[in-house]
Amino acid sequence: MTSTRNNELTDFELGIELRENSQSPNGSRQNLTKTEAMKESIHIQDTIDENNIAPPQVDSIESSVGNPTSTNPQEWPKSKKWRAVSVAAAYTFLSPISSSMVAPALPIMASDLKMTETIEVEMAMSIFVLAFAFGPLILAPLSEVYGRFKIMQFSVWVFILFNLACGFAKTTAQILIFRFLAGLGGSAPIAVAGSIISDLFNQAEMGKAMASYGLGVILAPAIGPIIGGILTQNTTWHWAFYVVSIVTAVVAIIGTFAMPETYRPYLEAQARKSAALKYTSVIEHPLKSKASNTIKVAVVRPFILLGTQPITQVIGLYMAFIYGLLYIVLTTYSALFVFHYGESTQTSTFHYLALGLGSLIGTLLAGVSIDFSSRYLQKRYNTPHKAEYRLVVAIPASITLPVGLFVYGWAADKNWHWVVVDLGIVIFSCSVNIIFQALTVYTVDVYTLYSASALAAVGFLRSVFGFGFPLFATNMYDELGYGWANSTLAFIGLGIGIPASILLYVSGEKIRNKSKFATG
Repeated sequence: MTSTRNNELTDFELGIELRENSQSPNGSRQNLTKTEAMKESIHIQDTIDENNIAPPQVDSIESSVGNPTSTNPQEWPKSKKWRAVSVAAAYTFLSPISSSMVAPALPIMASDLKMTETIEVEMAMSIFVLAFAFGPLILAPLSEVYGRFKIMQFSVWVFILFNLACGFAKTTAQILIFRFLAGLGGSAPIAVAGSIISDLFNQAEMGKAMASYGLGVILAPAIGPIIGGILTQNTTWHWAFYVVSIVTAVVAIIGTFAMPETYRPYLEAQARKSAALKYTSVIEHPLKSKASNTIKVAVVRPFILLGTQPITQVIGLYMAFIYGLLYIVLTTYSALFVFHYGESTQTSTFHYLALGLGSLIGTLLAGVSIDFSSRYLQKRYNTPHKAEYRLVVAIPASITLPVGLFVYGWAADKNWHWVVVDLGIVIFSCSVNIIFQALTVYTVDVYTLYSASALAAVGFLRSVFGFGFPLFATNMYDELGYGWANSTLAFIGLGIGIPASILLYVSGEKIRNKSKFATG
């Protein structure tokens, strides 16, 4: 192995350095050649350069034929890829369910735990989302050091433990602390799952897989209140926590055996480590100080991206606003039908199906259109794929999102038939999902190597807004009414969404060409 290889490992700072030993222990000179390594089924890429680190593009790699032992996950068989996606998507679905599942149970929970202030009741739900802001800032970068699998599995079990503890809470302080800690553990799938998909698929294949991941982020908060309403009506609010913890534990056990590691630099480091054990000509040096330095850099990186990268800032602001709107809907939608339409708590939660239906439609449209738009624009302009080609679908969705808010707001304000209200929510949630998918895939495309850190940076702003917006939602609707309150939000959405989408599409390539983090 050459000194160039050593320099590359140093750049990665993965904590493993392999170097050629000029003399083996028995006094004879040996070289570990690529041919010998291949005979031992060790697949190591010949060249890895930090400035051009994106995995090489592969043609039709997503087929039933592939190399399951390759250290490049894009070369795996289709079955192995989708097994990893399925587990990651399941984690991403179950964690957000808990964020909204308690919504129908809040009045009963507040009475049992003797919550005297409205802010306490609202925080009992939204503090979980606040944890989503901070968890990925640490957990996502660590996945770029220790691999996706370890971080994902550890964090999911943290979520299970503290989400279960919420069901045993006896005081307001306990429920708030346990909800926050459960949110920290549950935040890992939100931050890491997108990067897992980036590990597995090339740019031409990413849209469908990313849509599967994104469905959980959007659809789960819509399904959560329905399940929570049924459980609260027929058992107690405690079971809203017990059920999610039990199901997630089952999935986590399956994931222990079914989910492979997908981070390519980590897999290559493990291959080198294995080679060091088999060949006396190779010495392994664990560089703990280097790994420590890497962790420090990786943890700080999301803040650097958020503070210095215009693309991250624009995407973060837009997605944060949309996420805030989503959680306003999640926290107030059931109450609308209880107090304005005279429905029971359980019946009111079924209107969240409209949110779920819109999310499903949005996912299907996004999964097809994001990849299609890229292929179409490549052909039209006779260019290779550009990350900006992902953004085309976000432009019309940025228009339909405010339309959905207008329909929902004025239908509720005038007490029109509930079908019209739900129709507005379908349009709204469909648009939310399309925008989320397009911006997420775009972010991964732009920051390929640092995608986990970029998603963590974007997720920080998003989760802060998701925490903060519901805290003023009730007062806003009381003061302005549903019509003008939603219209105000819709106008702000038009003012942010359309310029942001067009700006990134027109100037995104020029901006990212000046960025040292844009490795896509």
